[in-house]
Amino acid sequence: MSRWRFLWAVTGVLLVTVLGYTLVPQPALSRYQSESRAYFDSQGRLLLADDDRYRLHVDLDDVAPALRQATLLYEDRDYYRHPGIDPLALLRAAWTTYVTRERRVGASTITMQVARLRWRLDTRDLWGKLVQIARAVQLTRHYSKDDIFQAYLNLASYGGNIEGVEAASLIYFDKHAKDLTLPEALSLSVIPQNPVKRSPTTTQGLSHLLEARSHLFQRWCQFHPDAVSQQVFFDLPPQFRAPQQLPFTAPHFITWLDLQLPTLRRGALNTTLNRDVQNIVEQLTAAYLERRAPAGLDNAAVLVVNTATMDVEAMLGSADFWDDAIEGQVNGTTAKRSPGSTLKPFVYGLAMDQGLIHPLTMLKDSPHRFAGFSPENYDQKFLGPVFARDALILSRNVPATVLQAQLAEPGLHGWLQQAGVEGLRAADYYGLALSLGGAEVTMVELVRLYALLANGGELKPLRSLMEQPQAEGKTLLSPEASFLVLDILRDNPPPQRPELLGQVGGGVEVAWKTGTSFAFRDAWAVGVSGPYVIAVWLGHFDGHSNPALIGRLAAGPLLFDLFEALGHGQGWTATERLKPGLLNLRKVAVCREDGALPNPLTPHTVPTWFIPGVSPIQVSQLHRQVAVDRNTGLRACRAEAGRTEMKIYEFWPSDLLRIFRLAGVALA
Repeated sequence: MSRWRFLWAVTGVLLVTVLGYTLVPQPALSRYQSESRAYFDSQGRLLLADDDRYRLHVDLDDVAPALRQATLLYEDRDYYRHPGIDPLALLRAAWTTYVTRERRVGASTITMQVARLRWRLDTRDLWGKLVQIARAVQLTRHYSKDDIFQAYLNLASYGGNIEGVEAASLIYFDKHAKDLTLPEALSLSVIPQNPVKRSPTTTQGLSHLLEARSHLFQRWCQFHPDAVSQQVFFDLPPQFRAPQQLPFTAPHFITWLDLQLPTLRRGALNTTLNRDVQNIVEQLTAAYLERRAPAGLDNAAVLVVNTATMDVEAMLGSADFWDDAIEGQVNGTTAKRSPGSTLKPFVYGLAMDQGLIHPLTMLKDSPHRFAGFSPENYDQKFLGPVFARDALILSRNVPATVLQAQLAEPGLHGWLQQAGVEGLRAADYYGLALSLGGAEVTMVELVRLYALLANGGELKPLRSLMEQPQAEGKTLLSPEASFLVLDILRDNPPPQRPELLGQVGGGVEVAWKTGTSFAFRDAWAVGVSGPYVIAVWLGHFDGHSNPALIGRLAAGPLLFDLFEALGHGQGWTATERLKPGLLNLRKVAVCREDGALPNPLTPHTVPTWFIPGVSPIQVSQLHRQVAVDRNTGLRACRAEAGRTEMKIYEFWPSDLLRIFRLAGVALA
């Protein structure tokens, strides 16, 4: 009976071989099934991968030669010589299995294994084996040997839910398949023959794997005698990383990116994230929050963007992705929050472009009423007359609202719409409170606005994937106004660090602005220096307030910690990409007291930037000559030789004198 089964088996092999050559059409062999999504940083390092089924396509040329040779040596030495099946091996297998019944022998070639994996065949009985042979012949007819071998390396199981050599290499060794060493290559080569028994993530499985690898290495040395010198590396304890130990870097960034990608987009995704920068952000934020825990600061979000490329290099959506107490899986960089005063720089930039001010234009920080709206300053005080640059650095509310009211169309509201800020209500809903944090923005939107300053007024989209082209921007501010705003903000003194009673910063020049939302719910700090714009937010996602949530005191120190860590010793400047000598800017002398152009009597001048043809031209009327009686020291009606002398005095307008008095400033 056994001989009859042997004859039937031989006959079946012949028939299905003929059938295999007649099967049409050509079956799909490459990328016919979905892959995992695996995210890599800008340096090619794994960030995160799907954990349902690890499967990543790799071309044959991107697999280490040692792994290719070892796989053929172990699985199918005559692969490139036989026609997809090995007739002699099949005959021996049929005789051993059905006649002598010593043991079951499969005699599967690599092509036959690809057929089994491709069509998910059950080859434990005769019929399944015959179908496998037919499919193998079909594959041989339609594909080259390299195509089939490539398919095998992408379909083979390497233990658990790991399919394909690229996924196995990344998971077990944290490197691509093209970079495997000889011990690593031989380790992977022996797994597919028995992926359950030789799983490297269990003690027993690792023992079986190493035993099989040792036999393969002995065979390898017969063909590569020089490899004997590598025996020392095979004697070292192997290091395999289990899938459970895969990196889980920047989950908020990955989730954000997932939402932007088409559902069918799979495979390896090379992102713009820099794992080194991300690690610095995470470590410094955790350390900072630990220091500030007594003040009730327990959550933060950080976004780091390279202004030259607009690459997102780090994104921290919350202090701890897994902490339910702080709603850690909420992404604070994409959540709408009140930005506090962080929009004020753009009011000043627009005002400069519209010829309303230059940096030393005198503004009024005094009580003001706009149709029922009376803005107040944070300290509930007024400084009186104040230069524009000082009003911005000190974040005075009244001058900002007065300037916003003077802006021509499109105004701040229309400008924010042009800049892509989404979800804005009608302009009259916010009124002049818009520049004080009346509207909500995301950190992503805010960072784009500050990157606009670094890019000379050009608004550009963020990049999250390396394949994305660097898009052209649209100009929303002039390069001159952008430079002037940054030039002012870099004079904003570094923040105090309350817990150390000292000042932060000093090594890196940062143009920065803070924001504190109403009722102390959000603390912001945004800065530009060197290649980066960095935004920091501290607060609570449920919106409850904390008096410690003040932008300068809560978010400012962390912002400077990050800039110091990233730019240490590199000499970064805040206006690195803007060269004033190439812009339509001039340094002019203005009156030190009122900021207007000096008249012949102006005793003291200071330099300031001026945009020719744009900045307001006004000659100072502050200083006048007065005839003074030499004997009485009183003003004389007229000048008389020998009796009077001419002295220069300040004559402030009555409205400014009133503001000085309200501010408690006494003029000599």
